[in-house]
Amino acid sequence: MNQEIIRVLLIEDDEDDYLLLDDLLSELERLKVLLDWENTYRGGLAAIKKSQHDVYLVDYRLGEKDGLELLQTEIVKNCQIPIILLTAQNDEELDIAALSLGAADYLHKSEIKSYILERVILYAIERNQNFKALKESQAKLQEAEKIAHLGNWEYDINTEKITLSDEASRIFGFNGNKSEITYSELLKRFVSESQELLKENLALVLEKKAYAESEYKIIRPDGKFRYIYTKSTLVVNNNSETKGIFGTMLDITERKEAELELQKIRQKEHLLGIIIDRINQSLNLEEILETIVHSVRDFLECDRVIIYRFLSDSSGIVEKESVREGYPTLLGRVIGDPFFSDENILERYKKGYINIVNDVDIREIKESYQNLFRLFQVKANIALPILINQQEIETQTSGIVVWGLLIAHHCREKREWEKSETDLLKRLANKIGIAIQKAQLYDRLKQLNQELEKIAYIDVLTGVYNRRHFEEKLLEEWRRLERDRASMSIIMVDVDCFKFYNDTYGHQQGDKCLQQVAQTIRATVKRPGDFVARYGGEEFAVVLPNTPIKGAFQVAENIRTEIEALKIPHQASAVSKWVTSSLGLANINCDSQSNPELLIQAADMALYNAKISGRNRVEIYNTSMQNLEEQKQEINLVRQLKDALGENRFCLYGQTILPLHEGVKTKLCEILLRFWDGSGKVISPTTFLSVAERYHLMLRIDRWVIKTLLSYLSLPQITKLYQDLIFTVNLSGVSINDSSFSEFIEHQFAISQVSPKQICFEITETVAIANLENAAKFIRSLKKLGCSFVLDDFGTGMSSFYYLKNLPVDYLKIDGMFIRNIEQDSLSQGIVESIYNIGKTMDLKVIAEYIETESILNKITDLGIDYGQGFHIEKPSQLITMV
Repeated sequence: MNQEIIRVLLIEDDEDDYLLLDDLLSELERLKVLLDWENTYRGGLAAIKKSQHDVYLVDYRLGEKDGLELLQTEIVKNCQIPIILLTAQNDEELDIAALSLGAADYLHKSEIKSYILERVILYAIERNQNFKALKESQAKLQEAEKIAHLGNWEYDINTEKITLSDEASRIFGFNGNKSEITYSELLKRFVSESQELLKENLALVLEKKAYAESEYKIIRPDGKFRYIYTKSTLVVNNNSETKGIFGTMLDITERKEAELELQKIRQKEHLLGIIIDRINQSLNLEEILETIVHSVRDFLECDRVIIYRFLSDSSGIVEKESVREGYPTLLGRVIGDPFFSDENILERYKKGYINIVNDVDIREIKESYQNLFRLFQVKANIALPILINQQEIETQTSGIVVWGLLIAHHCREKREWEKSETDLLKRLANKIGIAIQKAQLYDRLKQLNQELEKIAYIDVLTGVYNRRHFEEKLLEEWRRLERDRASMSIIMVDVDCFKFYNDTYGHQQGDKCLQQVAQTIRATVKRPGDFVARYGGEEFAVVLPNTPIKGAFQVAENIRTEIEALKIPHQASAVSKWVTSSLGLANINCDSQSNPELLIQAADMALYNAKISGRNRVEIYNTSMQNLEEQKQEINLVRQLKDALGENRFCLYGQTILPLHEGVKTKLCEILLRFWDGSGKVISPTTFLSVAERYHLMLRIDRWVIKTLLSYLSLPQITKLYQDLIFTVNLSGVSINDSSFSEFIEHQFAISQVSPKQICFEITETVAIANLENAAKFIRSLKKLGCSFVLDDFGTGMSSFYYLKNLPVDYLKIDGMFIRNIEQDSLSQGIVESIYNIGKTMDLKVIAEYIETESILNKITDLGIDYGQGFHIEKPSQLITMV
């Protein structure tokens, strides 16, 4: 990377400060600085007169004189080079005085760091260049005034006509022959804020006979904005009567745009300063990336900013996101980008390639890429590579790697990305790469520390935890379980007759024996939360949190049999010709009335009983026990359900409901629900729905299903794919009885623009009959929108046909137990036929579920049933996932 060469003059009488600044300037990344030094006031003035530098750094203390005097002297002489005052004093008045005298900036010596010095120097030079541009613009304006290159206008209060000079007409963009216009015509050329200001100023001139001058923003017929500066005064006749207003105007657009650009530069530097300070002060990568996406979206005023990390294949995941309300979130989405199929793209990114799209609809963009943009509602896009220097410690090699992309989306309309915006994003992408490398190094250091810490916890001989860590971890687990009054089991394991084993085979063989025993115990204790420790010479302890006595006994018995199965010879044993073990087991509820020491003592007592009872056995300490395992599992499932709702770990599956006759045209698909538990395992509804109902989670789950499904169906490509399909959605009783639920559904239809005719709700017969009035009211309200309804599990109640006439449903779904038994049970077949006949009489379509064999399908078809559903027809498949 080419560095910009900057010549800096330091006027400083302290050699130590000179050396310090010289060192700091040599560390700068983007600048190459040539530093000259003058240590006296006079020498500094002489050097400044030569004008050979880009920036002056002036110390406040310069012997008898100070930096303020030098500053004042040079500003009076119209010095064109920016001067930055250096001070060791924390004096706000001094800082204000320096700026008021014309200093470009000031720095406190105690706060100077290389990156701060770099930013201040760059900012001073950049601002000085803009100030020069402004001065040049002002000089041109003054010259224009001298040669009368000004527009003028005159307002006649009697006719309300405004006469414009040729130059004034040109400024406003009127046709050359249009020199006279009405006041209202002129007013339309001003933006709304300037219109109000113009009215106020004209009133001021007319009413108070005062002189007025202002700056206005106008809009020309070609849609371009201009800025004008006007002076206006009252015009009177010989009798001092008001005739109108005369004014001059000057086009100051260039000056104004320079001021606005300078303001943008300041904002950009401020933002960059905040982010760089955060990066330099924090090792928390999550916090840094969050700051960047939110700050960039605010600064660019765009609709979405994401940080996208590449995966091992040609896809990536959205790590961080800031998105404007109303646009879909991509956070956590794995996205396969067709652009990455180009093998050279990563090499181009390594060389600094920036993908800029001002309008996604232009022909040059591939259709596959356009489709991806449209899926995320993107109209303009800019993507910059995040590069890191990946170091391989094992091979001692390193190289530039494209870690991911910093991407900004504009969704409302197409957008021209400005160079200043691109420059800002380039610098930020570079800082992100540095932050990632720092975080990786920090994580590596943490890992090494953890490995060192682990060594301190492990018994060197056996590889299991040592006694010290056992005591620490036991107390930690106890406190954790104590909050819920949960139970804990401990197994104490002792190798039988081990003293005699050592005496017979020697200590080396004894060590090998203990190693085999320890590894066997650890292999038998498989749950992640359980742990094994060497408690004494030949004694081991096994801690089983949240394990009742029955389960702990099975673990203990498995340990005993596995040790014996090792068949380690032991001729000196009084128990067996093989090495065996004795085990003591105790279980207790962790609460304030007990403690870990009591549990260990109980297990020790049980171990003692095992030994005196003949060894090679498991003994349980005789204490009261409470088996709360089922309740704990249920509570754990509730916790997982709540986490799944909060983290979008639910997913939707679909199962076809197949038309069985040519006369049945409408296609149906039932929406089924699954969720991922913490380990990534997919959990079926039979496991969690009853628990969700008991713990009042079904209303939230039903709302999630409806909102997610309608959002999915609203996507353009999905709408076309499923436009002829009706989706059936199961609803719980609590949702049907919720007074606001139908309003929620109606609102979701309005947001998604999905036709209500495409949605059919399934209500079980049990739920409908339990509150018939509410169910009927709910059904009628949504049928008005166009929704249809299925009465599910029909036939389970004794009064099914009686209640059916009060429920305006469209489909009947026969309870599955009748379908399963239809071949073997004539009564089941009769019930199915009756349901079909009543459905036909009431002009309802009938659905048979649980069709699991070809013969059942044939039977159902022969009976004339309209639809079939079941594993024989189609197994459920995943429809949509939000993670």
